Amino acid sequence: MNTSSNDGLRAPLWTPSEDSIRGSRMFDFARWAERRHGIGLPDYPSLHAWSVEQMNEFWQGVWDYFDVVASRPGERALGTSESSVADTGMPGAQWFPGARLNYAENSLRAAHTRPDDVAIIGEHESSAPSTWTWGELEARVASVAQQLRDLGIVAGDRVAAVLPNIPETAVAMLATASVGAVWSVVNTDFGPSGVADRFAQIEPRVLFVVDGYEFGGSLRDMTGSYSGLLEVLPTVEQLIVVDQQPRDKVGALPEGSMHFSAISGRDVTPRYEQLPFDHPLWILYSSGTTGKPKGIVHSHGGVVVEFLKALGLHAGLGPEDIAYYAVATTWMVWNMLVGILLTGSRIITYDGSPVYGGPEKSGPSQMSMGSGVRVGVSRGVL
Repeated sequence: MNTSSNDGLRAPLWTPSEDSIRGSRMFDFARWAERRHGIGLPDYPSLHAWSVEQMNEFWQGVWDYFDVVASRPGERALGTSESSVADTGMPGAQWFPGARLNYAENSLRAAHTRPDDVAIIGEHESSAPSTWTWGELEARVASVAQQLRDLGIVAGDRVAAVLPNIPETAVAMLATASVGAVWSVVNTDFGPSGVADRFAQIEPRVLFVVDGYEFGGSLRDMTGSYSGLLEVLPTVEQLIVVDQQPRDKVGALPEGSMHFSAISGRDVTPRYEQLPFDHPLWILYSSGTTGKPKGIVHSHGGVVVEFLKALGLHAGLGPEDIAYYAVATTWMVWNMLVGILLTGSRIITYDGSPVYGGPEKSGPSQMSMGSGVRVGVSRGVL
């Protein structure tokens, strides 16, 4: 943010210290790029200009600097289709042609180097937090992914969810990505008509839901919403219920539904389908203010390199950090919250009211957040 100075120029309100600049991941990336390409990038404007003018070098640099996991690297960062005129032409530009990778595999790489470090903490209004290590998180993802495979879900199928911001939602999304299916989620405050406006057009085969959750000091039983959801989503073949509440506190689960707890604890070897760079990862939606919400598709490779740039370079997140965004699953920033796992950071989820109990008591506990936490309160922007 800027303010006017006496000479009429816009002066910054705050400037980081030299030590802060030199200790940033952005600074380190600039020095890395200088060594690789024999160029000078003395400040941020020069780095930004280089990233725009030399897109192939910049995006290949993001891939290499963060060591993206891929069974096959791309032939180059930016290619073209036969009909395109220029490398940067849109439509027609192709990013990392020939590359094969998986978003979930990149998100869970720390499970192989730091399996016993905490990866995700699920906070609630009053119930005890759940804490999973990287090894435990990957094991749950592998188990749910295998269940999806057992149900016949293959690359390109759609898997939808009506879930709050809890660790199990991240597991369901990463499991869906593991098999190459396409994920889509909305928060639990959506009724059947709002869900249908979004999910009916993508025809999901599997639907994840939750039995209940705490919000504003009370337990919200979601079991009564299942019949309405299944009625407006006739393509759903299997309902999977995240069962996190005591059975006597919520209604009965439908016959034939699967309990998340039963399918997430099996001993399964992780498998990640290797997919083209532009293979669909998830579907987001426009607001719906001008007709029904429009689907917005992001790709496995595109999200990996964009999140590494946005969260690894701009936000400067890494294995030493803990991050929390106050956000519902419907907003794209929830995807960015889970995307922070790409940087090796620990993340916190919270499914309660952001104002429950007053300012001094609300939100994730100080124990979970600790020192050095990065907090973002957002409804669509960082």
